[in-house]
Amino acid sequence: MKYITNSEFHFQNTAVALGKFEGIHKGHQLLIHRVLDEEMHGLASMVFTFDRPPRITLKGDEGYRQIYTKEERHRILEQMDVDILVEHPFTKEFAALTPKRFIRDVLVAKAGARVIVVGKDFRFGKKRSGSVKDLYKYQEEYGYQLVVIDKLQMDGKDVSSTRIRACLEKGDMESAERLLGRTFSISGPVIRGEQLGRTIQIPTINLIPGKEKLLPPLGVYISRVREGDSVYFGMTNVGRKPTVKDSSEVNVETYIFDYDGNLYGRDVKVELMHHTRPERKFADLDELKSQLDLDLQDGRDYLARYSPSL
Repeated sequence: MKYITNSEFHFQNTAVALGKFEGIHKGHQLLIHRVLDEEMHGLASMVFTFDRPPRITLKGDEGYRQIYTKEERHRILEQMDVDILVEHPFTKEFAALTPKRFIRDVLVAKAGARVIVVGKDFRFGKKRSGSVKDLYKYQEEYGYQLVVIDKLQMDGKDVSSTRIRACLEKGDMESAERLLGRTFSISGPVIRGEQLGRTIQIPTINLIPGKEKLLPPLGVYISRVREGDSVYFGMTNVGRKPTVKDSSEVNVETYIFDYDGNLYGRDVKVELMHHTRPERKFADLDELKSQLDLDLQDGRDYLARYSPSL
């Protein structure tokens, strides 16, 4: 997949899916699969999005957290076999483009759009003044075909990143998974922790999520770990280790069932399947170890119900 992170690009004959694509959820996937379908007509599939959430530039909201980091979004779209990912810099100058200039100068002249695919409520251009009406208006003049996809609904409500964020913020991992079409995950390289887990016979792998990553409530989760083509199951604590450290930095610490290998330095994806309990501080390591033994048994019991073959 070609990965563009600047404004200096030029393509021809593309089918372009437009949007923020924060969650790449089931609704977003309808747009992406539509541009992938255009490959059979000789067009390259492109996802056109931004290098940061627009609200950071427009409102100065540096504290905004994202369902997927740019690196995670990149991997997901690459796995979907998208030909080109454009993460256009979302500057104030870019945000000030009129709808017509964005269509003419960016989508047509730079992205080479012959087919443009958007959601029904897509807005763009200066002060979000552009809509599908503008895209319809100029399609004959600039030689592209517009495809508008209706909002996907599940349980009578729109599938949206906002709805997924609400699920994650209350630890409802199962509902988030249904809307995303995949288990919510945290990715990154395995780092060396303090190896305290080894002293209590519960060795773990550790990840530090990026500061821009939206996290579910601190606590213990039943998880699935992917490294390359290998898949493991275990228990993950998302938290600050209040019993032993109480760090200001959130750590993603996973015990993998029946595993004694070495993953240090490897890129892994930790998928959070089910929230079992909130993080809490224990009186000492013995009390912590007793609770962890219970957590691990709960995890094995859950996985046995989830899939008896595990």
